[in-house]
Amino acid sequence: MKSRITLSIRSDGSFEMFLNEAGRDDLVELLQSLSKENDHFHLAPKELELDCEISEIPYRESDRLLSNGKVLFRPDDWDRLYFPHVMNGEPC
Repeated sequence: MKSRITLSIRSDGSFEMFLNEAGRDDLVELLQSLSKENDHFHLAPKELELDCEISEIPYRESDRLLSNGKVLFRPDDWDRLYFPHVMNGEPC
């Protein structure tokens, strides 16, 4: 089965991610591979040949698709050092 992952912004501004079974398995594998040594992966259409292929076919006509993205692993010790406001619950 071909992996399908679609990233959408709905007309109300909310984010949705659509996954089929293969897409879910691929995403879980990438998430589980994150570590301090491997701290991110990219989501992009197939032609960009990055880490995780995403679809460019919306589920609803009113959806705005995200054409690429990046997932970052942020250990708490890094956030305490570089982004303490995140740990304190304070806005930027």
